[in-house]
Amino acid sequence: MKRWIGFMTLALAALALLAACSSYPIGTPSAVISINNQSLTQDQDTGNWKLEFQLEARTLPGSPGGVILEYKLDGGGSLSAGRRIERCPTTEPDPCGPFTTNYTLEFTSLPPAGSFVVVGYTVMGENGAVATISLSAPLRIY
Repeated sequence: MKRWIGFMTLALAALALLAACSSYPIGTPSAVISINNQSLTQDQDTGNWKLEFQLEARTLPGSPGGVILEYKLDGGGSLSAGRRIERCPTTEPDPCGPFTTNYTLEFTSLPPAGSFVVVGYTVMGENGAVATISLSAPLRIY
């Protein structure tokens, strides 16, 4: 009887772990995403606008490595990334990285504020598994 209770406890713990990890398929990296070095400038000769920024990923402790394929934008667009992110050992107290991708977007007219908001990212693990992960809070670029 004690063995049966021990087995059931172990089985329930395994199911709870699988349920908690369901948003991150096995083998895909999990990361914290942030934005750095934003600048919006206007060319005085042409009048065109230039938006420059960096998206920074930091893999969470225990996360495997992989590639961020793209960042998903609110409204359906995306920014190509192709950025390799390294695994982060479980012994690390903080996320590993940073792994940055630089972007420069040019416009003939100034887009409305709030036009560029990152809401998720698509990642491929070292085992080939691909997942789209939603950010817990949108990340406003512009």
